[in-house]
Amino acid sequence: MCPTFSNLKTLSLGEWCMAADSDALIFLLQHSPNIEKLFLHLKINFNARKASETGIKLQGRSFTCKDLQMVKINCSKDDGRVHKLANLFRANGIPLEKIFVRRSGSAYLRSQQQMKELARRELEFWGM
Repeated sequence: MCPTFSNLKTLSLGEWCMAADSDALIFLLQHSPNIEKLFLHLKINFNARKASETGIKLQGRSFTCKDLQMVKINCSKDDGRVHKLANLFRANGIPLEKIFVRRSGSAYLRSQQQMKELARRELEFWGM
């Protein structure tokens, strides 16, 4: 038997809940019927193309959160999972008006800049 988190009103989750086709996220939503606010913090660089290919399977993955007032997603601007999450929430009765996305700089570009800076420092160190 799985517990039901009846008193849970606000839930803040990180990257880990997106593993295995978002099974953890869906499980928590299925067992938190009275949740009002959901915050998702997606930080890891994620290949937008791969997100489009794999997707989230909606069959048998439904949940009911009748009191959900807002979903806030923080992610990098090139994170393709946002569209899959929006489709998942819409398929489960959450209107797009309740989904807010805050995008930061590109995770890919940020990692590229860090690599360039590392290479520059190494060249300086070796006197090149």
